[in-house]
Amino acid sequence: MLVLALREVGPNRLTVLTVDHGLRDHSADEAAQVGAWCAVRAVRHYTLTLAGPKPKTGIQAWARTARYDAMTHWCLEHRVPTLLTAHTLNDQAETVAMRKQRTDSDESLAGIWPEMQWRGITILRPLLHVSRTELRELLRSEGVAWFDDPSNDNPRFERVRVRRSLEPQEISGLAKQADLSRAKVQACRNAARAFIKAHVKCDEYGLISWKRSVFSSCEGDVQALVLAWACRRAGDSVRIEKKALDHLVQDCATSVGFRRTLAGAMIAVRRAEILLGREPGRISERDVLVSTADRVLWDQRFWLTVPLGSRILASGPICPKPEKSLPAFVFSSLPKVILPDGQQILPHFATNPQITVTLSERFRL
Repeated sequence: MLVLALREVGPNRLTVLTVDHGLRDHSADEAAQVGAWCAVRAVRHYTLTLAGPKPKTGIQAWARTARYDAMTHWCLEHRVPTLLTAHTLNDQAETVAMRKQRTDSDESLAGIWPEMQWRGITILRPLLHVSRTELRELLRSEGVAWFDDPSNDNPRFERVRVRRSLEPQEISGLAKQADLSRAKVQACRNAARAFIKAHVKCDEYGLISWKRSVFSSCEGDVQALVLAWACRRAGDSVRIEKKALDHLVQDCATSVGFRRTLAGAMIAVRRAEILLGREPGRISERDVLVSTADRVLWDQRFWLTVPLGSRILASGPICPKPEKSLPAFVFSSLPKVILPDGQQILPHFATNPQITVTLSERFRL
């Protein structure tokens, strides 16, 4: 369906990927038929087969993740920056209906996004405002047959049950709700980006900071996004528990000052400012033995070049603190280099022609 809808792009600019999950007896035959259909139309086609054991529960969630992993892996290997999928208006409505049973947050009710990133590949969904009925009418007009996955009729799966419960007139309304929620979420994200660009500072030590007075004038959802952004950069986790983040936002608004950890980051809220850095206790205690002349990425935060045979580890609280007005937790989380002769160097504070240290790209504002 997607190939027909994109016919004006030209077959030489398209590559079709079919993922065979290996969950059904005839899936390989169906993939081969898609390949034959593409061959007639001079469109490149590849079947990606998912080998290995399959889960007994959570099959659809596993299949989705495995499918995207396989397709984006292929894209990365072949230097293809963009992947298009054929999600429809119906898919959007079903997603919103399922999420409404659990939450009323705009973040969830935004449903399927027209554009997203997966492992650095841009995912586009150009058919989100086209219904399945319209697409099947296009196939009939072109004389093209299609396959119906039997799992799409299996009431064991929540999506199938929701699909059966939806009246035709509900579908467009649910899709519109996704558009409205997505617009609100996007506006919030834009406001958070604007705040970060205008007010957030990040120094050479990986200390992230901003004025509390300006922050307090932002909406709570914007504050949550800014804090989550800072925690991901200072810490070691992509996933941040929403409940903990909500508590942090609330305490920033009501408490005079406090210190807390979240997702590998240390947050120090003072009367006038908010500071974030690495949580020292989450840094691996194992030192890094350098056996290459290339730069070494330490703790995912700092790029270092050091003499071969050197070791890199966290500065820690026992090292003498230089004359710098750094919070103790920031200093403790900086790298220390032990040269092959045993000499200890703090590269942020000692000049050595053989040693360089710079922040990693993730700290770019």
